[in-house]
Amino acid sequence: MSTRRNFLQKSGLMASAAILPITAQRTEMKFIHHVLFWAKNPGNAAEVAQLKNAILELGKLPLIQNVHVGSAVVTDFDKAVTEGSYTISVVMVFESAEKEKEYLYHPLHKKFIDENKHLWGKVQVMDSIA
Repeated sequence: MSTRRNFLQKSGLMASAAILPITAQRTEMKFIHHVLFWAKNPGNAAEVAQLKNAILELGKLPLIQNVHVGSAVVTDFDKAVTEGSYTISVVMVFESAEKEKEYLYHPLHKKFIDENKHLWGKVQVMDSIA
């Protein structure tokens, strides 16, 4: 019995240790900056890729806790209520509203706008705080 008990105890410890890094990596989502981009020429793959790559580079700024860059997904289940006309969606997670403000005025953010604004026809921003 003690061998089985030892095995179960060790297995439980190993499982706990395996889960710890995953839960430790979770980012507290205190301030969300969500931006939708409608490309000026959505059929131009090179322009869409240029915009997406520029956003991904911008997402590397250290004051951004986490970033997700993606495109629209519309399923049959929620088609009637899902906004799917945009080209690129960006969700950035910040520690606070102050950090997001710091990002908005950051020289690299301003450079991103200046160098890429010709690629979009419309931008919509939605900010949320927990």
